[in-house]
Amino acid sequence: MIASTRYRVAAFAERMRADGHECMVCPLSSVALWKRLYEGRPKWSKLLYMVIALAGRILQLRHVFGADVVFFRGPMFEYGPPVLERIVHAICPRMVFDIDDAIWEPAAHVTSPFLRFVDLGWARKMSGICRHAIVGNRYLDEYVHSWNPDLSTTIIPTCLDMARYEPKVWPDAEEQASVVLGWAGLRDNLGYLEPIEPVLQRLAAKYRIGLVIATRGRTYFLDGVEVVNREYDPAYEADYMREPDIGLMPLKDTKRAKGKCAFKAIQYMASGVPVVISPIGMNTEVVTDGVNGFLASTSDEWYEKLEALITSVELRKRMGDAARRTAVEFYSIDASYPAFLHAMESVVASRR
Repeated sequence: MIASTRYRVAAFAERMRADGHECMVCPLSSVALWKRLYEGRPKWSKLLYMVIALAGRILQLRHVFGADVVFFRGPMFEYGPPVLERIVHAICPRMVFDIDDAIWEPAAHVTSPFLRFVDLGWARKMSGICRHAIVGNRYLDEYVHSWNPDLSTTIIPTCLDMARYEPKVWPDAEEQASVVLGWAGLRDNLGYLEPIEPVLQRLAAKYRIGLVIATRGRTYFLDGVEVVNREYDPAYEADYMREPDIGLMPLKDTKRAKGKCAFKAIQYMASGVPVVISPIGMNTEVVTDGVNGFLASTSDEWYEKLEALITSVELRKRMGDAARRTAVEFYSIDASYPAFLHAMESVVASRR
């Protein structure tokens, strides 16, 4: 189950079940099938996977009958127009869609022959047929309302179960061999590291630092920097966030990046790890510069702010504590579940 489904669907579904609601979560396919036929496989195997996944989606339509509300965590099928969504609408018009990225913009650093079949107008079309939208930040909210000013929306950031994110235990300064910087994400997003690679190389030439990369299906190298690659496994996600001493989230100033929900930064912060991130989109809402992390635009700013954290364990601890408090107060499931539940109940009430 992909991260957005785990954090923006399954986590809330568990809470709703605990409150006595009946929830049916329908992922596109099993993780085992995806690994067997899609990840790193030839085109014919990926095509077979898509056919099987589409057939499974069609079978899942049986769950729509009798439903009080249908929630869409992105398109039912990634390629082609939202035909299945319109079928659902004919059965149950009480629909809510959710987006946590500017999916109307082409994904950065992604190359695939299948991209030409992606419907970049999905969110726009859903704005016209759904009764409610849940969006990850204000930028996404503005986009939805640009197409349907009357659509009711709820802004809910991608949230964490704080019980899974224990705070980092900091070693004594004299016991620490080197300061570890960390980056985690999809392999296609490794391209976001390119602008700060010269900065990391300059720092590595002066200080004892390492870089730990948590991704899947790709090994990352950077000349002059000691890199440790972790093969990403969702079961150990919280461990990857707690391992480094400083979390990195560089972005390029693009429309796609402006729609991101600062999720990796929030994960580091939840673990009590200070972050240095680009001041783009929601990043500026999550981090107060110099308080619970640093915002860095230019290469000089990246160098100066990383250097400040590298050379001061006390600063890392202080910012890490402030970062975790921010995550608990604003980006935990406990903080956002009432808003999610209210959105679902308001749509159910509309049938009356």
